[in-house]
Amino acid sequence: MIKKFFKPSKHKVHFLHIGKTGGSAVKSVLKDFPETDRFEIILHSHDTTVRDIPAGESIIFFLREPISRFISGFYSRKRKGQPRYHSEWSAEEKTVFDKFSTPNEMALSLQNKDEKAIKGMFYVQHLMRYHYWFGSLEYFKSRVNDILYVGFQESLHDDFRNIIKLLGISDDVALPTNDIDAHRNPPNIDKSIDERGITALKDWYYEDAMFIELCKEIMHEKYKNSEVEIQKDK
Repeated sequence: MIKKFFKPSKHKVHFLHIGKTGGSAVKSVLKDFPETDRFEIILHSHDTTVRDIPAGESIIFFLREPISRFISGFYSRKRKGQPRYHSEWSAEEKTVFDKFSTPNEMALSLQNKDEKAIKGMFYVQHLMRYHYWFGSLEYFKSRVNDILYVGFQESLHDDFRNIIKLLGISDDVALPTNDIDAHRNPPNIDKSIDERGITALKDWYYEDAMFIELCKEIMHEKYKNSEVEIQKDK
């Protein structure tokens, strides 16, 4: 009798890519490691959500402070993702960028309940609220056991080190340092937002701020007794 030996399948880890959170830089490294000793690593585009990932499979993603992400996302889509990418505007995005030249103009119009500003917040991909990817807080909490790691753009390098440690990737790999591979905005853009605009954005992204705090709590609880070092100021 001939015995058949089957190679055991590796546990799947999915990297969700929320726009302007550092995902392009992380994916530029992880693409070279589709498998490790323990894991199969699957990289996703901006469209994939938590609901698309089968229960029981692990998820990694990054988040960013909402107003900083709004500014970065505005300029990224204004230049159509160039020079790293080239993604043409949707009809809704064209309407936004034909009217608003800076994130401050859009934020002030949002404060004034301008219809085009409000519509743009829903349809400009990098400006969308986090619940597009994660659903309600209740649904996300039901998937908490599948969350392997949540990183933050503000601590990108430290979180990247934790992720490669968890995945079993050699610690001699590094994130890209050039602006194109890291998909950064040019340094000379106008990032200023008036106080009224700040207020409007805080109101708009109120649930995103709550979601960030929830994810920080999840990370502290998940790794409080492990070798993974979670930054205390997260």
